[in-house]
Amino acid sequence: MSELTPAQQRQAQLARLKAKNALKVAAQNAKALRPPAATSGTTGQGQGAGKSAFVHTTPAQPLSSRNAIASASSAKEGSEYQAPLPRDSRLGKYFEYDLSKLHNSKGGFLTEDDPAGPGGGAGKSVREVLKEKERERQMIREGEEPAIYPNTSPRCAECGTLEIDYQFLKVFDIKVCKACKNKIPEKYSLLTKTECREDYLLTDSELRDESLLPHLLKANPHATTYSNMMLYLRFQVEAVAWEKWGGEEGMDAEWERREEQKRARKERKFEEGLREYVPLISVCLFIVTGAYARREDARHEHTWEEFPLEDDDQGGGGQVRRVCTECGFEVDVDVV
Repeated sequence: MSELTPAQQRQAQLARLKAKNALKVAAQNAKALRPPAATSGTTGQGQGAGKSAFVHTTPAQPLSSRNAIASASSAKEGSEYQAPLPRDSRLGKYFEYDLSKLHNSKGGFLTEDDPAGPGGGAGKSVREVLKEKERERQMIREGEEPAIYPNTSPRCAECGTLEIDYQFLKVFDIKVCKACKNKIPEKYSLLTKTECREDYLLTDSELRDESLLPHLLKANPHATTYSNMMLYLRFQVEAVAWEKWGGEEGMDAEWERREEQKRARKERKFEEGLREYVPLISVCLFIVTGAYARREDARHEHTWEEFPLEDDDQGGGGQVRRVCTECGFEVDVDVV
């Protein structure tokens, strides 16, 4: 048999130390699980019961099974003593707290109800917290339609029915039912902010003033990332516009004045652009006319001098040779 190397000897020594430590822990756990000895007043039957209740657990059993065996033995013995549960050494140090006695410290933040907070006073009680939750639920229920009572509920200003549109009542303070709202669109239809600005000549500051013109917010149908639409009630917008411009005739006159200003601005802009292009046009004309003049100057008018040629053998008309006296160009021409 070959001898062990120094590294193998170290591994064997570590293994022996771990085994000794495991046996020591197992002995401590078994001692903790052992029930107390019977008193001198107990009978032999009780001692036998106490001895039979003791169950020896090996270190191989898990912690949960050892706890269950200990609790079962204590219950079977019938004594008031309960053996303390062994603590697993792997968990380290830990502390047990009674959660029913803990106080909410607001997470370290100061509130108005805290004694050290800006508002002073004691902490909120359970009743105050319940009241706050009830108020929150009431705020959530505000968007729902309330119950209808014949004597106290509001009625439609057009037909007198009790089934009014509570959204219009909440936003525009107008009592109208949905049927009358759809039947009279020239009064109760909704206008966008752009329509109010272009058709009724209202400014953005006037449209943002909720005391002057209340508006209804709705999601933009074009894209969810766009700003919400601001919808206004038509007859309220018309009332503000008539008061601002002095009636429909005054608003029409203002619209014509603005349209005339738009046309004047367009014409002025066109003339400014035309003045910028006039020098370029003149340069182009100069270039074109100069090239035409050079082409006209380069055109040559021939000065012909004719020389008769001999007749052909077939007896037809003779030919004449024309020669330019200036450039010497020659051409033969048939003479009929």
